[in-house]
Amino acid sequence: MTNIVKEYWFYWLLPLWLLAAWQVSAGTPTEVDPRLTERIYLFDFGLFLPLLYFAYLRTRVPLKAAILRSLGIGAAGIAFAAWLMPDGSGEILPWLGWLRWTALPLIIAIELAAFVALIRYLYGEAPQEDRLIEQGIPPVIVKLMLAEARFWKRVYRLLTGRKD
Repeated sequence: MTNIVKEYWFYWLLPLWLLAAWQVSAGTPTEVDPRLTERIYLFDFGLFLPLLYFAYLRTRVPLKAAILRSLGIGAAGIAFAAWLMPDGSGEILPWLGWLRWTALPLIIAIELAAFVALIRYLYGEAPQEDRLIEQGIPPVIVKLMLAEARFWKRVYRLLTGRKD
C-alpha cells in the first residue's frame, strides 16, 4: 500500500485539493472579496496544479504527453474554478468562459478516441497488463479493468452460446 501511495501521490492529493477549493468557495471570504478568491483559483488551478501534474508525469510519460496532459488538467481546473465562483463575480474567469465551450468538443473527441482505443485493447484477443501499466495507468486500475473485461466476455459467451 505504501508503494501505491508513493507511486501515485498526485492522485491521492487531487481529491483533497478539490475539496479544499470547494470549501474556500463555500466560505464567507469568497462572498466578501470574490476577486481575491478568483486570483487564488487562477494561481492554483491555472499554474500550480498543471506544474505539479507535470512534475508527477515527467518521468512516467514522454515530454509531449506530459505537456498535453498538464495543459488539459489546467483547463479542467480553470473550468472547475469558474464553476466554484459565485455568479457575476470575478474579472478574469468570466472572460475565459468562451475557452471552455470551444475546447470542450475537442477534449471530448480526444477522450472518446482514447476510450475507444482502450476498450478495443481490453476486449481484444490477449490484452497485456504490462502494456497498460507502461501507459501510466495504476496497476490496481489495470487489474480491475481487465477483470471487468473478462467478466463481460464471459457474459457475452454465455448469452450467445459461443465457446471461443
